[in-house]
Amino acid sequence: MDKKIEVIQTLLKHRGQAVEPIRNGCRLTLTFDEQDCAVDFYTLASAPDQIRVKVAIDGIRNVENSSRVRKVQDLLEEALKGAAQVEKLSFFGPRGATFIFYARVDMEKDPEVILSRFEAAERAFTQLRGLDSRKFRKNLDQLGLPRSSTVRVALARIFRESIDAQELLATVDSEARKIVHSDQWRTIREIRSKNQLSAANYIIDLLWDEISRTFIERAQQELNG
Repeated sequence: MDKKIEVIQTLLKHRGQAVEPIRNGCRLTLTFDEQDCAVDFYTLASAPDQIRVKVAIDGIRNVENSSRVRKVQDLLEEALKGAAQVEKLSFFGPRGATFIFYARVDMEKDPEVILSRFEAAERAFTQLRGLDSRKFRKNLDQLGLPRSSTVRVALARIFRESIDAQELLATVDSEARKIVHSDQWRTIREIRSKNQLSAANYIIDLLWDEISRTFIERAQQELNG
């Protein structure tokens, strides 16, 4: 299976959606108002690095302002958040009573990186799920992080706002963009090098990896600029 399709399938299943394989892709079946809606993700034979999504919806009265189309668009954007961008669904045409829409899907990172990070996020979420806020604060104290530390604030926000593994990743990405000073980078690197057994270990690793990746991307952009 293409790694890009594997990413999409993994994230959809994580959201509790039933996904089945099809040729060159996977299919998600949704139901709105007792009407089935087939959502097919697939790679193009002529351009295998590209992904398209085809949406087939029955019984639409107003193509330009359909609540079903909006619901599908919102569901796909939420399910793939942090991994892929879904363009706005464009109406292709009717096939009998079925209306066909297409959109391009662009991966935000390398698929192997996304899958690896998602697995790490699932471990981190499992680790954090059994903790209350008091225990987590105690862990941060044991790491020697001052209450006013930017790194501590970032870790606390990741802990507080992570309702599942995918949301954890999105919060890590958001917090990584705020850590821009060399002293903050050194703080995280020193915490990791101590190799202390902490409930924050996994999210510290995720945060460091994202900061490192962001730094490299910025450096490449500056060189190319």
